Amino acid sequence: MDFKRAGADDASGIAELEREIFTDPWDERSVRDCIGRGGMCFVAKDESGVIAYVIGTLIAPEGEIYRIAVKESKRQRGIGYRLLDYAVKTERGRGLETLFLEVRRENAAARALYKAYGFSEIAVRKGYYKNPPDDAVVMLKSSPADLKMPYGEN
Repeated sequence: MDFKRAGADDASGIAELEREIFTDPWDERSVRDCIGRGGMCFVAKDESGVIAYVIGTLIAPEGEIYRIAVKESKRQRGIGYRLLDYAVKTERGRGLETLFLEVRRENAAARALYKAYGFSEIAVRKGYYKNPPDDAVVMLKSSPADLKMPYGEN
């Protein structure tokens, strides 16, 4: 498995996973636009193609994660955590110091991942998501430098 910054050739694989995972998927054009703007876009790939991705933005020193997803058949293996770690460490080289994200309140697995990575819950946006309805939990990671990986390698 390889982790790398996403390129234009990864947009279709990311968009395919978007359709599989989210009820409000980004289309390939939106993914390409984010990649083309130099966004915080990273993928994990194996022989089958894109199996996970992180999409976000970086306006140093702040970054925001818009999407993070792992192919359903590849979950519970630490791939999301390792990809997030790779993205954060890479973006520190571009000035990342503080990272925000929003996650559905009902998405316990994602919230557990972010907490394990050192994010703190700092706010709730009531009724933020529409399809299906849910609150958004706003999370903050303000010290990307002291990372530790519960899944082994760092």
